[in-house]
Amino acid sequence: MNEEEQLKKRFADLADKAYSRDICTFTNFLGLLELNTYYNIEKELSYVDRSLFGGNDFCERQIVRFGNIETAFPIDCIHITPVLKKFSDELSHRDFLGALINLGIKRETLGDIIIMDNEAFVFCLNKISEFIVENLTRVKHTVVKCNITDTIPENAFNRIKVKEFNVASLRLDAIIGEVYNLSRSQSQNLIREKRVFVNGRITENNSYNVKPEDKITVRGMGKFIFGDTIHTTKKGRFFVDAHIFV
Repeated sequence: MNEEEQLKKRFADLADKAYSRDICTFTNFLGLLELNTYYNIEKELSYVDRSLFGGNDFCERQIVRFGNIETAFPIDCIHITPVLKKFSDELSHRDFLGALINLGIKRETLGDIIIMDNEAFVFCLNKISEFIVENLTRVKHTVVKCNITDTIPENAFNRIKVKEFNVASLRLDAIIGEVYNLSRSQSQNLIREKRVFVNGRITENNSYNVKPEDKITVRGMGKFIFGDTIHTTKKGRFFVDAHIFV
């Protein structure tokens, strides 16, 4: 049984357990590929209530909850800050993630890590939050402090650049090409390599017609939300916009 089949079985087992015992069960945090596997069998699990959440509506890594929708997701958010900002290293997503992994923490217990002004907001399973607060004292050469928080700055997730452009069609490969300044063949290669996700699902159709509010992620490049057609030119081209996360 390969990893994908094992994951499908895990989803089915959690759904069965929630349904038969009338309880709530949860996955760990799932990445894009794992979420795609979930979406592929979602209809088979329709006999039980299901919902997804990652700590914030904009989070990419998410947990699937099976059962009672009133049961809270087991997620905490940890705010990590340098003790002396003036002398802090320049800290990246990789630096914060590496420091957490070096504590022996498994990736599936961690959700999104949001970097803002050399600080981090880390979503994690609540069973490991106290461990992180007590044990994470350094990122690179920078001494840090941690605390569990319910307060996240509004602009931590809403750092968006709006790009307007015109295209001959609303094909997926054309839109990706314009957003990331790629040739049509480069965009098609990304789609062929299964690096493009539309609303959480791998999309291998170059000619998929992008719709308003579609959330598109290109692994290794970023993500954006397609806006809408602002107007159509006299030559029949579409003048559109995209909201790119930066």
